[in-house]
Amino acid sequence: MKLTIKLKKSIMVHASETYPSECCGVIVGKDYIPCRNISEQKDSFEIHPEDLANAEDQGEIIAYVHSHPDAATRASDLDLKQIEIHQKPWVICAYPDLDFAIYKPCGFQFPLIGRNYHHGWQDCYSLIQDFYEREFGIKLLNFPRDNLWWESKDHPSLYIENYEKAGFYEVDSPQYGDMIICRVGRTEHPNHAVIWLGDRTELKSEQAEPCFGGSLILHHPYNKKSLREPYGHQWEQRKVKVLRHVENR
Repeated sequence: MKLTIKLKKSIMVHASETYPSECCGVIVGKDYIPCRNISEQKDSFEIHPEDLANAEDQGEIIAYVHSHPDAATRASDLDLKQIEIHQKPWVICAYPDLDFAIYKPCGFQFPLIGRNYHHGWQDCYSLIQDFYEREFGIKLLNFPRDNLWWESKDHPSLYIENYEKAGFYEVDSPQYGDMIICRVGRTEHPNHAVIWLGDRTELKSEQAEPCFGGSLILHHPYNKKSLREPYGHQWEQRKVKVLRHVENR
C-alpha cells in the first residue's frame, strides 16, 4: 500500500481539525474517509460505528488511519494488537510533525512473559486467555470489566461469577496450566489469577530464559510486567480456588 500526496493531505487536514485529540478514519480505494472519534481518552481512538458502516458501504476498507498528536509514529501496544485483530494495514500520522508510518499485519504476538499491563485487554485475565490459546489451543470467553472492578460490590466478580462459563471447575491440587484465583489485598472480590507451572521451567509456546525456584507460577500483576515466580507461602495465603479447564484434564 502506498500513501499518495492526496491521501497524506487529507489525513493531515483531519488531524489538524481534531488536534489535540486523535483523528481517525479509513482508506477506501484512493480516498481517505474521516470518521468521528468517540473515545473518551485523548490518547486513543474509537471509530463511530455509523461512520464505519458508511465507509464500508463505499467499498472495501484498505487501511485504518489515526493520528498521534504531539507524538511519534511509533505504534502503541494497543495499535499492534489491533493491527493483528483487524488484519489490515494501520496508518499513523504524527501531528504536527506530519510524519507517516504504515504498519502491516505480521503475526505479531505479545510475549507471555514480560508484557506490559493495560487493563481490560492486557491484564491478568488476558494473560490467562493467551496462555490457554497458545499452550493448549483453548480459546476462552472474554468478559467486560471496569478498572478496579474488584473494589466495587456492585460490579460482577470477574472470576467467581464466570469461571464455570469459561469451562473451569474446581480441583483440590494444581497441575500444569491450572488457574489459581487469588485475593491480593483487602478487596471486595478475589481480584487476581495466576497460572500454575509447577516444576516446568520453560513454556511450550515461547522461548524464555529458564526460571528456577521450586513450584512456579506465571501471572500479570497490576500495572507491572508479567512474570514467573515461585509459588510461596504468600501465594498460598492468597489462594481462593484452584481451577482446571474441562479440556485440560
